[in-house]
Amino acid sequence: MKKINVGVIGTGYWGKKHIYEYHLLDNVNVLGVSDISPENLEFCKKEYNVPYITSDYRELLENKKIDAVSVCTPNEMHYQICRDAFEANKHVLVEKPISLSSKEAKDLVKIAKEKHLILTVGHIYRFNNALHKMREFIQKGFFQKIFMIKLQWTALHPPLKGRDILFDLAPHSFDILNYLLDEWPKKITCVAKTYRRKELEESAYIIAEFGNNVLGHIELNWLVPGKTREIFIIGSDRCARINAVSQEVTIYESGYDYKLDIPRNNTIKDELSYFVNCIVSGEKAINSGEIGVKTIEMIEAAKKSMKEEKTIGAECL
Repeated sequence: MKKINVGVIGTGYWGKKHIYEYHLLDNVNVLGVSDISPENLEFCKKEYNVPYITSDYRELLENKKIDAVSVCTPNEMHYQICRDAFEANKHVLVEKPISLSSKEAKDLVKIAKEKHLILTVGHIYRFNNALHKMREFIQKGFFQKIFMIKLQWTALHPPLKGRDILFDLAPHSFDILNYLLDEWPKKITCVAKTYRRKELEESAYIIAEFGNNVLGHIELNWLVPGKTREIFIIGSDRCARINAVSQEVTIYESGYDYKLDIPRNNTIKDELSYFVNCIVSGEKAINSGEIGVKTIEMIEAAKKSMKEEKTIGAECL
């Protein structure tokens, strides 16, 4: 079995998860990591026996033995690091969002395509067994006509420095809607507010209008106690409530409710394994750079709606 040699750039919360999960894959070697924190680098060397550590990610990219990198840095660094990785002929898995503008995101897709490199984005819910089953149910007509899909991503959370809630959480929301419905919104309306600081929104409510009168409703909030990651699928015959973390699904039908027996999977491990398999096979990824671009375009439309206090139609999407 050919082993893929990977590096991880950024070894904070998500970077450490990538390193841990890569170590569970038989066909992967973690050859190096990069981070500006000496403590993080030392932890990775001791805990995971990573052979090469550096505070300069460019040095990591110069290592010709490394085939691919995970980019797990702050959002504002994604574009430049991914671009540099492609210039060094590395395949890339970048945590969401792919970048902070659709223009930058399109540039990354273009470069990856020209250099015949794999670009995937950390839209992890595409690897969630519960959502996979719901997508299958929708395609088979289990709910009959879909009326609405409601997503609630809320928690009591301190404001994240330099980050607003739309770029932090909306990539998942728009991506999940696309994954379930196989289409993107035709109209977007967004109201977002900040409360504990002067700028950068902490609460957002988005209405996404799809074809066939299907409505998407997204609630994003850092002010609500208790962490909630739930999706409601409302159909003409049945409804479903999905806990996206525990992967528990409850079906509501004719006044009764019952839980589905869906085995919970390790979404991060499956996502990383899929990335490596795409490198080996060259197949088009379900969490491709193009998907990353579209989610950024949706966020840009939501921000435009928020600022202009109006619905943004298909001509702007």
